[in-house]
Amino acid sequence: MKKVILLFFVITLFNIPILAADLKDKEFGSAETYEISPIAGIFIFEDNSYNNSLMLGVRALINITKKYALEGEIGFSPSSFNYGTDSNPSIKDDLKIFNYCGNFIYKYPLSKSIYSYGTFGIGGISFVPGDAESNNDLFYNFGGGIKFLLGAKLALRLDIKQYAPSVDVRLFSPRSGSIFFQPGSSPKADIQKIIQLNFGITFLL
Repeated sequence: MKKVILLFFVITLFNIPILAADLKDKEFGSAETYEISPIAGIFIFEDNSYNNSLMLGVRALINITKKYALEGEIGFSPSSFNYGTDSNPSIKDDLKIFNYCGNFIYKYPLSKSIYSYGTFGIGGISFVPGDAESNNDLFYNFGGGIKFLLGAKLALRLDIKQYAPSVDVRLFSPRSGSIFFQPGSSPKADIQKIIQLNFGITFLL
């Protein structure tokens, strides 16, 4: 998995000079433009029975306006699950994790070459163990990130998201775009919480 991620981004990085030089009339992040982002990162699980793992995915985004956008994501992560006993704590099973979600994004320009964004969405995570049936759970996600523009068609992105089975909305102002979420207080929220840290390269299509 590490070699696949490394090769994927080496090929992408070799194309950066070509893409950055190919400037067109459309401004990065302007309305009615599309973006695609290969991403790589890590899943961090609240439940210690799950081992933190590398992830690889792709995101596709449509800019509705200069401030608002919609984004979809699919990803895959090879992990493992520990189910050992006190006498043999090292027992574990391979676990494949597939995530998919749709997100609403609000963008905050910081300068001509840098902007941050907040994100909130809903989707699912499928846990597929090596010798058992898969478990599919509905998850909300919220977080944010930052994009460093390298050219009219290219940006580097860094972001963080938290997945939770339920969320509480503490503040939302559509006019300013201000929004604040936190993991929900319902009993279902005890199932699992997951942090996703990742970086990627964004291309304007």
